[in-house]
Amino acid sequence: MAGAGMNDPQLPEQYWRTRSESFDTVAELYDAYRPTYPAELINSILCITKIPSTGQILEIGSGTGKATQLFAEKGFRVHCIEPGENLLQVARRKLQNYPQVSYAQVRFEDWSEEIERFDLIISAQAFHWIDPRVGYQKAAQALKANGHMALFWNMYCGYKGDLEPVIDKIYQERAPVIAQPAIESEALNRKREAEIQASGSFSLINVIRFNWFARYDCQEYIGLLNTYSDHISLPEPTRSSLFDGIAEVIQQNGGTIDKSYQTILFMAQKLG
Repeated sequence: MAGAGMNDPQLPEQYWRTRSESFDTVAELYDAYRPTYPAELINSILCITKIPSTGQILEIGSGTGKATQLFAEKGFRVHCIEPGENLLQVARRKLQNYPQVSYAQVRFEDWSEEIERFDLIISAQAFHWIDPRVGYQKAAQALKANGHMALFWNMYCGYKGDLEPVIDKIYQERAPVIAQPAIESEALNRKREAEIQASGSFSLINVIRFNWFARYDCQEYIGLLNTYSDHISLPEPTRSSLFDGIAEVIQQNGGTIDKSYQTILFMAQKLG
């Protein structure tokens, strides 16, 4: 499940910055194994915002361009804000046939915003790493009057079948430091809704959920785990022991594992 990130005040900022920067060390794996986003999500954003074909999009935390590509394919101009050098290299290579996509290697908090330039701001799997005391106001300043912001996350909702307790036991035995109870998704969603409304910069206009699942073979699933910031931080041999245990479960399950997802979209409109 997507973590709380900078929204969790109980841990210091440097901790979250280190966690957020860890994705840049696994850029190729991130692009290969992280899931994309449902087509219905993109269609909902375009339907709600009614952004014109000439509209400009700002993407915060664009990573390897997984969400970027879905909008670029529809012809939109997208300006990507991403601090990770390796992540941007992957995105530039992957999106080289989309000249309307541009990039800035900088943290959003440090970006020199272009006032009222953009029709739409998107952030996929990333806005929880932004300091909310800065993020919402800065995003609003970059939007045109009545512009929209679309924040969305793929939430990890467990496994199909009876694998949940088996895999939980492996985490408890082999990597107890990250075998923490999952953040309750609806509580996190309510917190994000409240944060948008309390920002003073946006009105929340819609929250939409999309349920789906992905099937992984052993290599794909271990590759996916290698893109999670808490798993990246595990020392050896803890990480290898954990992955060996999970791989054994997958092999015993016929060689695949089905993971359930809920993509949740928060649509907001600039106030004033």
